[in-house]
Amino acid sequence: MTQQTLIASGKCSLDFPVKVRNKSVALLPIIALLTVCATPRAPYDYTAFKRSRPASFLILPPLNETPEVKATIGVMASTALPLAEAGYYVMPVSLVDETFKQNGLTVPEDIHNVATDKLDNIFGADAAVYPKVKKYGTTYFVLGSQTVVTIEGKIVDLRNGRVIWAGASTHLVIHKC
Repeated sequence: MTQQTLIASGKCSLDFPVKVRNKSVALLPIIALLTVCATPRAPYDYTAFKRSRPASFLILPPLNETPEVKATIGVMASTALPLAEAGYYVMPVSLVDETFKQNGLTVPEDIHNVATDKLDNIFGADAAVYPKVKKYGTTYFVLGSQTVVTIEGKIVDLRNGRVIWAGASTHLVIHKC
C-alpha cells in the first residue's frame, strides 16, 4: 500500500512533519533571516588608548545599579586580573580601598567624583578604570538557573582627564540540572 492509499482509508494520518529532500532549501529562510537581522559590530577605535600608552591602572570601586549587594565586591575582585595578565601594573585593590577609607571616601559614587588630577597625585597611576555594574544576579527556573553580569566602564587617562576607552560587556552563564 502506498502512503496515499493509507491516508485515504483512514489508517494513517499526517501527524508527522513532511520530509524535505534537500535540507539546505529548508534552512534557506532561516539563514536569510539571520543574515538580514544580524548587523556586524563596528570595530572599536583604540587610537586614543594607544596614544595614551598607559602602563599602570587604578581600578575604582564599581558603581552598583543593581539590587544585589555582592555586586560591588564580586566585580572589584575580578577586574584586576585581566589587566594584570595583559602586562599592566594594577594598583593593589586593598591598598586603594584603604587609602580611600582613610580619606573619608567609602561610597563608590563619591570616589568616582574625585578629580583625575587628585587621583594622579595620590596614586601615580597612568589611567583609572571606572566600572559600573548594570546587571548582576542569578535567575532560577525549573530546570536550572541563569547568571547574568553586565558591566559598563570607561578608562580615563589620569594625566589629562581624557576618556581613552569606553565600553560594555555582558556575561551569561546557564546552569542546567
